[in-house]
Amino acid sequence: MSQIKIERPHHLSPDEIRTRVEQLAGKLVAKYGGNYHWQGNRVHYSYGGGVDAWVAYSDNLVTVEVKLGMLMSAFRGMIQSEVETYLDRQIA
Repeated sequence: MSQIKIERPHHLSPDEIRTRVEQLAGKLVAKYGGNYHWQGNRVHYSYGGGVDAWVAYSDNLVTVEVKLGMLMSAFRGMIQSEVETYLDRQIA
């Protein structure tokens, strides 16, 4: 199993950061399938093909953690790059 952890500071309002995290989850579902649900200030995304991830936010920090199963580990670099790019453009 492979893991990815990414953190980025932000200066967005609580409503705006929640909206952007929701958009990220929606993009994951649209591009890869799977589903997501909210738990407080954390969105949990899962894909039966071997991805279990969550995105959490606080007043000034966004944290993304992704656990990849054996098969999805081959795509670790691509997944990490896409998440970092999204965070850098939409969050930070």
